[in-house]
This record gives sequence, C-alpha cells and structure tokens, in this order.
Amino acid sequence: MLSKECVLKMKNTPSDGNTLFLYIETSLELKSGDSEIIIEHLGAAVTDCLKTLKIDLPISKINQCRYEIAQHLSEMDMTTLDETAKPTETKKTVLLANSLNSIAGFTARSVELFKKIAELSLLKSTLEVDMKTQADTIKFLNEVLCCEIDNIREQFEQKTESKEDVDRLYLETSNAISYLQETLYFFVPILKWIVVKTSKS
Repeated sequence: MLSKECVLKMKNTPSDGNTLFLYIETSLELKSGDSEIIIEHLGAAVTDCLKTLKIDLPISKINQCRYEIAQHLSEMDMTTLDETAKPTETKKTVLLANSLNSIAGFTARSVELFKKIAELSLLKSTLEVDMKTQADTIKFLNEVLCCEIDNIREQFEQKTESKEDVDRLYLETSNAISYLQETLYFFVPILKWIVVKTSKS
C-alpha cells in the first residue's frame, strides 16, 4: 500500500495528471466480456507484455508450471489407456486433485508475476513507457493469464465424466480468475503514484 504522503500528493495532482488518473481507473476497470481472447503461445504473449512495459523479469516459474500441467495431462492419458492401473474411483480422485492443484499453482505464479511488476515499476525514477500504454498492457496481461486459467480448466474437464467434478472445476476457476483480476485494483494507486513521481522528476 502507498503511504499517506503519497496519497496526499496524488490528491494535489495537476489537471493533466488527473486525466491520466481517470484513464488508469477506466482501463483497469473490470467489464463483462473481458478475458475473451485467444493466445496461441502463452510464454510469447507474457514476454511481449513485459517488453512493452520495459520490465526485465524471467517467466521461468510460469513456464515451469505450465510444463508440469502438461505432464499431468499426459500422465492421465497414459493412465486412461491402462484400465488396470488404478481403480476408477482412484483415477477420478487423482484427476480432480491434479486439476485443482494446477489451477491454484498457475494462479499463484501469475499473482506473483504481477507483484514483481508492481515492485519494479515503483522503483523506476523515470517514465520509460507512457502511462496509457502501461495501463493497457497490464490489463491485457491480466486477460491473457485469466484466459490461460480457463484453458487449464477446459483441458482437465475434457478428461472427466463426473458432473460434480466439472461443477467443482468451474467454481475453482471462477474463484481463481476473480482473485487474479483483483490485482488490477492493486495497480490503480501504483500507476497514479508513478504519474505523480515522474511528473516532478
């Protein structure tokens, strides 16, 4: 959270800064229909966003998480082929556990990425990327990661025949996406403070 001094300075921002404030608030506002985008390559999309923001961050944790999810899915395919490997109920339990763990793990890595972006953005002394581009890129990156969470849900859902498990996956996915979208509100005061700080430098 920003200090009281930062908040006070933001309230005394000139009119051009207030225009940017409004743009930030509007850009990062959640609207119905968000997260309806198609990304062919997750890693490339995330990397492009970081380059646009001029933030130097590795995305190895997200890539590793996505690799492990692919491994889980592949192992389930092998288990399905070998019907004698495990009792059906055990397979059902393993499938649900892997699904929920995958969604939770990817969400955690995504939130961690946004926190790192926020930290590095606050450390910058100059405005390297115009504020509108920053707000739009952060919103887009959030949409990309939310879409990937839903994509993970869909991949696991295709492997289960249990309506109860499908409903559980939808619920957990909805909670995960809502949690990740809340990081956008976290960026509103941060981007506003960057406007104030860089306008005085």
